[in-house]
Order: sequence, then structure tokens, then C-alpha cells
Amino acid sequence: MDPYALAELYGIDVFTLHEVAEDHSGAMAALRHFTEVRPDVFSAAVLCLGRRRVIVENSGHERPRRVSTLAHEMSHVLLEHEFTTLLRTSGRECRDSDHDQESEAAELSGELLLPFDAARRLAHNGVSDESVAARFGISTEFARWRMNATGARLIAQRAKTRGNY
Repeated sequence: MDPYALAELYGIDVFTLHEVAEDHSGAMAALRHFTEVRPDVFSAAVLCLGRRRVIVENSGHERPRRVSTLAHEMSHVLLEHEFTTLLRTSGRECRDSDHDQESEAAELSGELLLPFDAARRLAHNGVSDESVAARFGISTEFARWRMNATGARLIAQRAKTRGNY
């Protein structure tokens, strides 16, 4: 699933930090901070502009991470979450957010990018996390998380142990 096409389908514009910084004078210091100095503190956010939604993503991240991040942000939209997240820049994170909503969005984004049935088949075939990532256009870390969080690898191992595969 291409989360950029999904955003377009929903009429949600996706901007990078670079695009936002180019349009606003004085933003280059913030751009450098979030893309070079501390890229770990901001990945993306859904912003409400009246009734309109836009997503700003960190252009300092590699494409596979941006794909999973955008799928996560679009999951908030699909799940009709309330947009009450507060953006801030102190501490380790760049925002305060609702834990339950974040968990729901993480689960849905995982299913959108690497569905359970696909993960299960790939695990049964012994496909590596790196190959899964390349096949689905996601990061190796995301592939590893999804292959384990779905239980796909455990299910495949049990099937092999019992001789069911």
C-alpha cells in the first residue's frame, strides 16, 4: 500500500520540512535542527488547518522510514482519531500524544504496509527481514517488528515443529 496515494485519495497534502522551511523565513534553523541535529525527535504530524488536514513529514529521514511514518499518520485519519496531540520541543520527544491512539495507529499502519497474511506466508517461506523490507518498501526495522508482532515467525516455527508445513 502506498501511503502517499492514500493521502492523496483522502485529499490530504503531504509536505516535507524542507518545503515548509522554504516557504517561511527564519525556519532554516528549525529545519537543520529536525533534519540534522536531532532528526530522532520528529518524524511527522497531522496538522489541522480548520477542517482541512495536512501532514508534515521529516525529509531528513530515509524513504522507508517516511513510508511507515506516513502510514502511521494516515492511520490516525482512517481511525477518526481526535487531533489533540500537542507539539513541543523539550525533552526526548517532540509531542505529547494519546497512548491508545498511538497504539491503534501503529497496528493499523502495520496491517496497511505488511498485512498479517503476507507476513505469515513470508515467515513460512523463511524470507529474511531484509528481503521483506525490500519487497514491501519498508525499513528492515519495521519489517522485523511486523514479522514478530503479528506472531508470523512464531506461527511458522510451530508449524515446522509439528510437521504441518
